[in-house]
Amino acid sequence: MKTTLLASLVLGASLLTAGLPAQATPITYNLTDVRFVDGTFATGTITFDADTKKSSSFFISTAAGVLSAFNWSLSNSGLYYGGGAGPNNFTMITTDGRRVFNFSFLSPFTNAGGSNPINIASAYECNNCGTFRRVTGGSLTAVGAAVPEPATLALMLPALGALTLRARRRNPVRA
Repeated sequence: MKTTLLASLVLGASLLTAGLPAQATPITYNLTDVRFVDGTFATGTITFDADTKKSSSFFISTAAGVLSAFNWSLSNSGLYYGGGAGPNNFTMITTDGRRVFNFSFLSPFTNAGGSNPINIASAYECNNCGTFRRVTGGSLTAVGAAVPEPATLALMLPALGALTLRARRRNPVRA
């Protein structure tokens, strides 16, 4: 009877944790091979959580060409997701509103990571949006391996408990 009750509790806990929403960790993406029409490039990183649609940090450098070189960061710019050229879009705007860097992507972002190619039809950088340069290629690529979500770990704990109970039943403690 005691074993049945314990097994029921373990099963109940497993089912309850399975229903909890997963809390994914924001993913850091590298700009990979991002080039402009004037032959210059952009490098840097964006840390983004696709579930909340929020960026916790970014640092992007663009090289001098048609526009002057610029370092985009939280200290001088805002990063906004969505709007612009569609739902798969990041727009960075300087705090004075003069310089804009718009990224559009071919696929929606997920917390699975991977690589997301830039949609070159609607990606550009501009100054007062009079002088601008279009992006001719590149992608955002996730850095490192994916980390298991807490919900996955929560599902593993009751399973390990059940296995431990089973092992104890097979090998009873002798006094």
